[in-house]
Amino acid sequence: MANNEFLLLRHAKTKISNKIPSSKWTLSKEGFKEAEELTLVKEFKDFDIIISSCEKKAYLTVKPLALRNSKSVTQICDFNELFRDSGVFLSSVEEYNLTVKRCMHESDKSFNNWEKGAQALSRFSKKINELDKMYESKKILIASHGIVLNLYFAKILNQLDNAYERWKSTTFCDFGSIRTGIVIKDIAKL
Repeated sequence: MANNEFLLLRHAKTKISNKIPSSKWTLSKEGFKEAEELTLVKEFKDFDIIISSCEKKAYLTVKPLALRNSKSVTQICDFNELFRDSGVFLSSVEEYNLTVKRCMHESDKSFNNWEKGAQALSRFSKKINELDKMYESKKILIASHGIVLNLYFAKILNQLDNAYERWKSTTFCDFGSIRTGIVIKDIAKL
């Protein structure tokens, strides 16, 4: 690896709507405030590159950081969340959590017409590896999403059997960091 540090950030709180696909959701009022508050976090004061998924909520999360640091945001769709737009909107927290759990524990299968967890993890991991080969000694901030981020950290830590519990322990704007394939700061709070 090329001694890059990846600062992996879960997006700010979303404005959930059953009228539009989850990949099109924006930030809630609280989420916009959380995104602004990230500019005060010491870990986000010094970085070389800002990347977000192609989802609006991830981009809006890092936009204040980009403005404060006079940097542009590159959007890369491989960092999108596990694709859920083809599924039925799950209005109950219990139904949603059960579907997430199944996607994470049986990652080679699709549930509720969602992308397979293994597919999401594969595309995310491949893109991190590509970026790591592309850059040398850079601090790279990536805004992404809870399911795919927790799958990625679980894979690196050899804790895929515990991926769902790791996901449940995180919330909006949680972050972790990885350098040369080693977890420096875990995103999960177990």
